[in-house]
Amino acid sequence: MTKNNCAPPTAGSPFIIPIFIMNRGCPHSCIFCNEKIAAGDYPPEISKEYFENEVNSCLAWNRDKSRPVEIAFYGGSFTGMDKKYRRNLLSWARSYIRAGLVHSLRVSTRPDYIDRDILSELREYNVTTVEIGAQSFVDDVLQFAQRGHSSADTIKAVKLLKESNFQISLHLMAGLPHDTRDGFACSLEKTVELQPDMARIHPVIVFNGTVLAEEFTRGNYRPLPLTEAVSLCALAWEKLSAAGIRVIRVGLQWTKEMGEDGAVLAGPQHPAFGSLVLAAVYYKQTMKLLERLPAATRDIRFELHSRDVSGFRGWQNSNITAIKKLYPQADIKVITTPEQKRGLISVVADRKSALTTSISGII
Repeated sequence: MTKNNCAPPTAGSPFIIPIFIMNRGCPHSCIFCNEKIAAGDYPPEISKEYFENEVNSCLAWNRDKSRPVEIAFYGGSFTGMDKKYRRNLLSWARSYIRAGLVHSLRVSTRPDYIDRDILSELREYNVTTVEIGAQSFVDDVLQFAQRGHSSADTIKAVKLLKESNFQISLHLMAGLPHDTRDGFACSLEKTVELQPDMARIHPVIVFNGTVLAEEFTRGNYRPLPLTEAVSLCALAWEKLSAAGIRVIRVGLQWTKEMGEDGAVLAGPQHPAFGSLVLAAVYYKQTMKLLERLPAATRDIRFELHSRDVSGFRGWQNSNITAIKKLYPQADIKVITTPEQKRGLISVVADRKSALTTSISGII
């Protein structure tokens, strides 16, 4: 195994063994897509030997045997691949389920490659979760991005998946060409209406070797500044989490290929983008509490769950720095208490009764 992409599970989530299928099943390339940079350089075709090496390596690495294990086929459009190849992959994965080593499978695909026959096949092979690349619900944006499907295709796919009792994840992108803040907000509203179980959000990055790179070079496309990308993705987190939709990832996973010279031409690239977004969510909620404190407050104590401290403090302690500027005379402390619930922020000012606020989606 050349890379170890096995992901330790967060609370409430399975241990994921990712298998990248690299553009297979895609009818064409979207203007923003360069999977060799975004996901890493993987084999163009997965052999049984390669598959088993990947799975066995992750199983050996997994120390938390209490978590369910899931094999996930990422990249490309799984349900658009050659049927024989697709079924080979599914049967190899199902053998691990039958051996009791893996509990379920997940696949990612396009919304227009979902129908009842496909879903019947996926169910036969123990697929429980389907991730759909919606990207946007604005049809002009989808057309310019050369997605080859409409928002109606996504709505239909989600309906079919719900009828067949699959877990559903939708993937949305912020900063697509011809999109606006209002357009992105509209996509969020439509996602809330559809009520998928999960969502992934990330801003557009301009990768070398793409049509978008050519548009950028000609001056026809301006990517989101980092601050705006963080703001939009924080908005997505707040709206989707409040609606009970779990945000399972914000931002692209950092790859070695992204760090190579010339791989990324522009865009809100940051190795800890998700941390920036989470910090923005914490900061906004914290400000709602601080607005209720007198400006002359001299002692401010924040109480949190230990796993919330990093997000609360922000990237490189940025949130604490901002709070100290608002209350330069105050003694500010961050305290963890074992009884505090995840996502709950309590503030005690000048030793008086606590004010509290909670953040949706923190588990």
